[in-house]
Amino acid sequence: MNTKPQDNSNLDNIFIHERNYWREYLIRYSSILLVAFVTSWFQLDYQYGQGDFLSAFLISFIRTALIWNGSMLIIQYSVNRYSMFRETAKLIVFQVVTLTLFVLLVEVGEILSVEYLLKITISNSTKVGLVGVSLLITFMISAIYAAVSFFIQWKENLLRAKALEKANLEARYDTLRNQVNPHFLFNSLNTLVMLVNDNPVATKYVESISEIMRYMLQSRDKEAVLLREELTIAREYLFIQQNRFGDKLQVEIEVPEKYFHFAIPPLSLQMLLENAIKHNEVSRENPLQVRVFVSANKFIAIENSVKPKIEKEASTGIGLDNIRNRYLYLTGKEIVVKNEHGKFTVMLPLFEKAL
Repeated sequence: MNTKPQDNSNLDNIFIHERNYWREYLIRYSSILLVAFVTSWFQLDYQYGQGDFLSAFLISFIRTALIWNGSMLIIQYSVNRYSMFRETAKLIVFQVVTLTLFVLLVEVGEILSVEYLLKITISNSTKVGLVGVSLLITFMISAIYAAVSFFIQWKENLLRAKALEKANLEARYDTLRNQVNPHFLFNSLNTLVMLVNDNPVATKYVESISEIMRYMLQSRDKEAVLLREELTIAREYLFIQQNRFGDKLQVEIEVPEKYFHFAIPPLSLQMLLENAIKHNEVSRENPLQVRVFVSANKFIAIENSVKPKIEKEASTGIGLDNIRNRYLYLTGKEIVVKNEHGKFTVMLPLFEKAL
């Protein structure tokens, strides 16, 4: 019943995208034609002597098109490479240097074309004028595209902030909705510890559950926690799972203490460890091997062997997206996900934050 409206919606989106593309394309090349016409008309007398207007217009059009399209690509690349809000100085320096070099390269090509192909001599003052006009055109174009990019990024950040705020409110609501009286729960766990006091493994098991639940409640309003705390809870979680799977789950944690002061979103490690166990076979024939370590460029990596379960467990598919979105919100950095050579690896950037 819903297929047809959905298809119509997709077609409408495609049509709007195509219409916007062709509108931008038409505006761009209309502007290039106008700039080429004006510059060739005013430069004809001193640029090409008594040369014909068509030659001047053709060369001016090629130059303007190269500069316009090249500048647009350079600006798009620089905006994708540097954050406009966090790396403003780097962005401006990169654009100014790259665009200036690009304009000089185009102008050298234009001057050589005129002098060697059209056999027209251009004076030094004319060459300086050509470069000056081209730089003026380039930085006018840059200002336009930079303003548009700034507005788009500002709008995206605003929408992302609203989405994260909504997700945060929903998460808090779920926490409250699912929160059984914690005092009753912890008292019950303490009573259970007393009942199994003669069994050290059972006692440790219950204590691990208690620590994990206490950590979840304490960190629910925190944006970040120390890596030290996160590793402690990860070990508690792994203790529970290793009691369940035995030597079918093999874990190696190699995180030097010098990284303990770095920050990380709460429950990130536990969520990734849970995903590894949920999606892969854990058996004597195929033991699940998990390794937690810090890479040289200050990423904490969770790496596990890959052997997908034949019967997959139900999954919401939001685990990685949850972590990815929290990192974008907190640091503006992307997490790194690799699935190669029989290993699935998620690398989380470590960052410093006053806690």
